[in-house]
Amino acid sequence: GVTFAGIKPASMVSIKKSGKKDLGKIAGCFKKRNFEFCSLKENNDRFLVLTYQKDALNKVLFSKENKEFLESCGYAYDTAEEAIGILKNRMKKEDFPHEIGVFLGYPLVDVKGFIASPTEGLKLSGYWKVYSDEEKARKTFATFRRCSDCICKKMSCGQGLAQIFGVG
Repeated sequence: GVTFAGIKPASMVSIKKSGKKDLGKIAGCFKKRNFEFCSLKENNDRFLVLTYQKDALNKVLFSKENKEFLESCGYAYDTAEEAIGILKNRMKKEDFPHEIGVFLGYPLVDVKGFIASPTEGLKLSGYWKVYSDEEKARKTFATFRRCSDCICKKMSCGQGLAQIFGVG
């Protein structure tokens, strides 16, 4: 939901394979607002789907710092789709390559902090592990929570995602 609200460039969601048809309908609605849905990985009964807003993800992946970091991790890409393809291939070998945090919009300093040591220097754990600006992360976490709570409340009243975000 926070990705659809424009707060995050991308999110991951696990979806039952039986929900593939519904996902297709949602993807069709959100395509009008420049959103893409990409299956990163699948197992017997579930898909792991990356949902992203193209412009927002491009901004993240092509920022100088993030691109240099991803290149140092072995990513060579000229488009977001190429970067996602590399991520997808890496996810075949390991569940969650640590650099995935960059795609999800986590601060690079925190992605690097986690890679260096998941526990050393850890200041806060929430939507991601925070090693740098704890106060800023707390504010971001609160924004994510408020947005998610609002979306969940509307969904519990019978509204669907397309209706909530006015793309239906």
